[in-house]
Amino acid sequence: ICLAFAGWFVVIIMAILSHLLLLLYHFVFSFISSVSFAIVCDVPRKTLVTGGVIGAIGWCGYWEMWSHGQSVFMSSLVCSLLLANISQICAIKFKNPLTVYFIPGLVPVVPGVTIYDAFRTLLLDEYGNSARIFLNSFYGAVGLAVGIIIADSIFRVVLSPLLQKKQESK
Repeated sequence: ICLAFAGWFVVIIMAILSHLLLLLYHFVFSFISSVSFAIVCDVPRKTLVTGGVIGAIGWCGYWEMWSHGQSVFMSSLVCSLLLANISQICAIKFKNPLTVYFIPGLVPVVPGVTIYDAFRTLLLDEYGNSARIFLNSFYGAVGLAVGIIIADSIFRVVLSPLLQKKQESK
């Protein structure tokens, strides 16, 4: 009985480690893509690492939701909620514009490759497959937009009054 338990324990630990390594892989490459885009857009150097971490967190949130069976819309919604809220907090904390954190963070999630695939399949006369891919791209873009709107509304209703009270007490 003890050996059977030890065997299952090893299997569970290996599965967890495998998932964590895959998550680390996604984190690193989404960090690199966010920072690269920020450099191309001439974002201030002091915001590069923070923007990269925000982008990596957003992508990992998207990837975790999508890899566990959630739809593209829900995954994009959760991702944009994460991105927008963390970007708002960093913008206030570090006294920088919101866009220097949010735009580079959004880059890993924008459905550019998916739209490219949709046009590629359209040109190959695979109309049904192309329509499905276009629809997924649309769902992802709408999920991102809805998440940004919700996050901004939450921030204005919940966190803005708290920050104003804090500033008034000083």
